[in-house]
Amino acid sequence: MPKRIEVNLDRQVLFAFDGGTQVYCFDCVSGDDDHPTPPGHWAVNAKYPKYTSHKYHRRMDHAMFFTHTGEAIHEGFFVGTLSYLKSWGVSSIGSHGCVRLASDDAVDLYNWTPIGTPVWVH
Repeated sequence: MPKRIEVNLDRQVLFAFDGGTQVYCFDCVSGDDDHPTPPGHWAVNAKYPKYTSHKYHRRMDHAMFFTHTGEAIHEGFFVGTLSYLKSWGVSSIGSHGCVRLASDDAVDLYNWTPIGTPVWVH
């Protein structure tokens, strides 16, 4: 079984697996009430080490796009605190649908992940 990424929206945790072995487990922050992260089976289709959102004009470094509507896994701020709050049901906070990771976690995952890696959001 190849590499894959799983995002658990209820727990606000991202897991990365290589075959049956868990390689990473990171706190993450998903979309807010108005911009939910879309559940489903996706794949990393583009990667950019430095990126700025065209729509929101925000930095999204170490961006790995996984949907056809612009959602990405990328570096963000205050991930630990926001992840904790979202996992306890505060759904009004979060991203515009992306999956944010702390800076070091985003770098590690970006370097580990090839284009085409499956992303399962549930």
